[in-house]
Amino acid sequence: MTSEALSHSDMPNLSEEGLRVLFDREAVFSAIDRVAAEITQSYQAFETVNLVPVITGGMQFAAALLVDLERRSPGKWIVVPVFAAAYIQDSVISEPAIEFPGTFDARIKAEAPVLVLDDLLDSGTTMQELMTLISKKGIKSTKLAVLLERARPRQVDLKPDFCGFELDSDAWVVGFGMDSEQRFRGLDGIYLLESI
Repeated sequence: MTSEALSHSDMPNLSEEGLRVLFDREAVFSAIDRVAAEITQSYQAFETVNLVPVITGGMQFAAALLVDLERRSPGKWIVVPVFAAAYIQDSVISEPAIEFPGTFDARIKAEAPVLVLDDLLDSGTTMQELMTLISKKGIKSTKLAVLLERARPRQVDLKPDFCGFELDSDAWVVGFGMDSEQRFRGLDGIYLLESI
């Protein structure tokens, strides 16, 4: 059985879906490569680092980043995901909903630093709560890496330690983990949703 990969020219016209390219695939993977280099340098002295991807939004960024990190420093990275949500629908922020899998405490290496991975840092409320909960588990060092940071004042004092892109806009974005009503999450670039 054979399968044919879609080339970028085979991609459907996303402008018909109300989407406009903000960062294309090449720009996204270039940013991930840069972030991976910064992370590897920052954690050079550590034998083990806990990566905590935030599911569902952070999984695509985390997967691409992990491949790059393993290429640079094989065997250093322990992956222990968590579940978190901040939106009940597009642009409607809810109370932070955070869920640690039952095996989280057994799988995390408490003596090693934690690096939380997510797609987007927006209001920061959910992420601040998650970082606090992880620190309460006895982790001495907890840092944050995001693919995209919305550059604006926040009610919480939180900035990512590693960031792929900054967005100086309140426009809704989709792709590479970010979604609109659970759609467009798997796009290999980041797009502005112009229909909101």
